[in-house]
Parts: sequence; C-alpha cells; structure tokens
Amino acid sequence: MTKILITGASGMVGKHLVDMCLQKGYFVKGTDIRYDERYSEEKYWGENFDFQHGNLNNYQRCLELVDDVDVVFQVAGVKGSPKRAAEQPNDYFTPMLQMNTNMAEAARIGKVDWYVYTSTIGVYQPAEVFKEDDVWKTFPSENDKYAGWVKRLGELQLDCFETHYGLKNYSIVRPANIYGEYDNFGEESTVIASLVKKGCNDKLLSVWGDGTPIRDFIHAEDVARGILMSYENKITEPINLGSGDGVRIRDIASIVATHYGKEIEYDTTKPNGDNKRLMDMTRANSYGFHPKVDLETGIKRVIKYYEHLQK
Repeated sequence: MTKILITGASGMVGKHLVDMCLQKGYFVKGTDIRYDERYSEEKYWGENFDFQHGNLNNYQRCLELVDDVDVVFQVAGVKGSPKRAAEQPNDYFTPMLQMNTNMAEAARIGKVDWYVYTSTIGVYQPAEVFKEDDVWKTFPSENDKYAGWVKRLGELQLDCFETHYGLKNYSIVRPANIYGEYDNFGEESTVIASLVKKGCNDKLLSVWGDGTPIRDFIHAEDVARGILMSYENKITEPINLGSGDGVRIRDIASIVATHYGKEIEYDTTKPNGDNKRLMDMTRANSYGFHPKVDLETGIKRVIKYYEHLQK
C-alpha cells in the first residue's frame, strides 16, 4: 500500500486531500503544527490514517516524518494576508523558506518515490494571463513580493536537485486564489472568507478598493484534486490550478451581500492590488484537470460552514 505524507493536514487544502487519499485506498500520514478535532472522528480511527504533530521548521522532525513513506505532498504554509506580508514580511518569509527547504531535503535524503510541492499564483508578475513557462522571465508582483519569492525559491530548490542530483521525481502545482469552508475566518483569511464574515456580522459589507480587480478563484477541494492528479499522472512540468475564468471582487461581494441582505460599501482609500490575475489552464486541462466546484456553489458552502461555526 502506498504511504503518503500530507503536510498541512489541518489546513484548508490538507483536510480535503486527506479525505481524497483515504477514499482512494492510500495510507495517509497527516502532519501539522496544530491538531484538528475532525481527526478524532470515527472515520479516521482505521489503520490507514495516522496524525503526527510536526513543526516543519525543525529539520530533524522532517526527517522523522518522511521515514517509511513513499510520497510527500508539501502543502503546509504560513498563513499571511497581504497586509501582514507587507508590514511583517519576516513572520512569513523566513519560516516558509525554512519549512520548504527542510521538507524537500528530507524527502531527498529519505529517497521518497515522489514529491509534490504546492506553490502559488504569486510567483507570477502581473499579467492578463499567467502561463507556466513564463515564470522565470519576470519577477513576482510587488503586491505579492515576499509570498511570491519564497514560493518561487521552493521551486528553484527542486530545479537545483534535478541539476545536481538528477532527481526528476517531483511535481509543482501553482494554485490561483484558494478559498473554502475550512478557512480560519480571522485576520489572515482569504478574500471570500473575509467577505462572508463581514456579511454575517457587519451592518455594511465593506470591500477593499473599488471592487473592480479581476481574480481567478479555485476551491480548496479542487486544489487537493489537482495535487493528487499531479502525483498519479507523474507530471514533471509545473501546472496551474485555477478556473481560467476571471471574476470581479465586486461580483463576489454581490453574492455574499444578496445572501445576507446587506448593502456594499467600497473603501477606495484601500488599494485595489493588481488589476487582473488569471491562470492559463491549457496545460492542466491537457492532463484532464477541470475544477468541479463552481464559484457560486463554493461561496455558498463557505457561508454554510461559517454559519455553522457561529451556532
């Protein structure tokens, strides 16, 4: 039986990935810096699942975690809002750099069969559409500088391994703007989770900027599906994970505002960020990847989950 280590198993993507891998009959070792109570549920009591606490900034712990596993899905990251990344970049950059370096090196030393690295849309410079092979011709956006660079360095490390050791047993996935019902709904939450929280609790639904920027959103469940696909198809070229379709922030706000019967307030004193960020999905589509969770359905799932948390 193939044994898969999933880092960030308590996170928004990790939870979906654990469930998918178990459903496919893999043995799953989940690890995270925090334990999620969902793993106390009876369906996780079987012999095919093991949760282990793990701080990936500790290299020795990473070596222990990769022991006796065949595959590593490196999904763990440091949650960071654009505001935090701009004002307190070292809280994000240094630990993220260290955990990516530690896990990749531990996987190499442990001679795992396959390694999947979860990168980000932030590695790209602002453009109408992001194509995978253009990434090394440009620099990450100034609006996403630290997150973009630290993720790109993780990609570069794997490229270094290929050049130095001849290792080609890895995949790189670059998700667009991830959202989902397992977000933390705190200060570091994603755009959609933040709007849902405001819609539920505030008199007005306040939106940063004028709401005109266009973004590419992908549900965490679909990101998990793309990660699993990249391993099962042994994809060795970077692939984007997104919808390929743009949606304005104001259109998302409208869905949330309509649900809660709230008016929208646009705070134009706040920056809009990049005007447009879309993924070119040609390569991922060629491997059979197509998102299954449409945006409106996904937002409604986030709303339902958040309202459940308030009970």
